[in-house]
Amino acid sequence: MSVPGAEHVDARFQDFYRDHFIATARLARMLTGNPDVADDLAQEAFMRVYQYAQNAHTRIENPAALLRTTTTNLCRSWHTSQRRAQLRMVRHGADAVSLNEWDRELDDTLRRLPYDQRAVIVLRYWLGLSEAEIADSLQCRPGTVKSRHARAIRTLRKELS
Repeated sequence: MSVPGAEHVDARFQDFYRDHFIATARLARMLTGNPDVADDLAQEAFMRVYQYAQNAHTRIENPAALLRTTTTNLCRSWHTSQRRAQLRMVRHGADAVSLNEWDRELDDTLRRLPYDQRAVIVLRYWLGLSEAEIADSLQCRPGTVKSRHARAIRTLRKELS
């Protein structure tokens, strides 16, 4: 594997990268369960170790151990952010699994609406905003809100009937 911008990285670090990348990516895969995320986290771990080595005032005694620790911490942070994202989704509404069939169909139909129409429907019926407040939020004219609302309602009625 070649390191992007390798001409600026010393040969020892390039060798270190070559020797440890596969094991680091494998560790991250095992910790995250997601191969795509794992490869990104492995790259991030190498970047952090490299930056640390450039700024360190003393020699790093065991760079492989530092790399493992960095990878483990990055994976922990990734899991924390995933949990936070799931909690935000729970706070903002029930997950699709817990919805009854009608609610799931409505949710799916709303997701298929173009963003501008979906935004009008959500702001109107979920937040209870007026046309003027919606227009202000979406930075458009009240007439635009009315036409988007009409199109969205027409689509919802057609798809849900």
